[in-house]
Amino acid sequence: MLEHLEELRRVLAISLGAWLVATLVGVLLSGLVLRVLTIPLGYLHQGLHYFNPMGYFSIHLKVGAIVGLALALPIILWQIWSFVSPGLHQHERRLAKPLLFSALALFAAGALLAYFFLYVAVRMIGLFTHDSSLVYFPEANAYISFVTILMVAFGIAFEFPVALVVASLVGLLKSTQLAHKRRAAFFGIVAAGYLVTPGVDPVTPLALILPLILMYEGSIVVIRRLGR
Repeated sequence: MLEHLEELRRVLAISLGAWLVATLVGVLLSGLVLRVLTIPLGYLHQGLHYFNPMGYFSIHLKVGAIVGLALALPIILWQIWSFVSPGLHQHERRLAKPLLFSALALFAAGALLAYFFLYVAVRMIGLFTHDSSLVYFPEANAYISFVTILMVAFGIAFEFPVALVVASLVGLLKSTQLAHKRRAAFFGIVAAGYLVTPGVDPVTPLALILPLILMYEGSIVVIRRLGR
């Protein structure tokens, strides 16, 4: 037990150190990241605003911490893998690495899709804000929080096929069950798509729904090929 606790302390220390170092890099890149994040606002001819005298520095630090976490995530996941891998069987280790890389790739794909979804969201704001007595004024912290939550929500949603494959590996699901419950799954995906996406029209949630349906079908194929 003491050896496991010592190993866990080492994993936490390395992970925290990686995040701190990556945050320094993120702060240096925060100006570039902010320019990229505010590109969709160009449609409204707006930039970000802050109202606190120290807001400029706190915003760059916040963006740097978020970027740092994203940069350090591979190292953190590798440390977690090094901690749990000794307790896994050989065939489980062989499958864990592809699942880990798939999870990272799918999360990144979901986050990128959310960024492109911003263009749709901003255009919807432009369509419904023609009243001169009520003008959208993008405050930096609120906008960054909105973008972060949106990208994380899409990224987590894109982990759906990985969760299905893992559930099949531990014996909770079979490919035949997924195929049989396809209609119920599609209904759940559609409902989740409209709950997760903050769009005000009935079309934009399709940006999340359609990829999830395709990934559901792809998961069935993968699980079937794994013999589950």
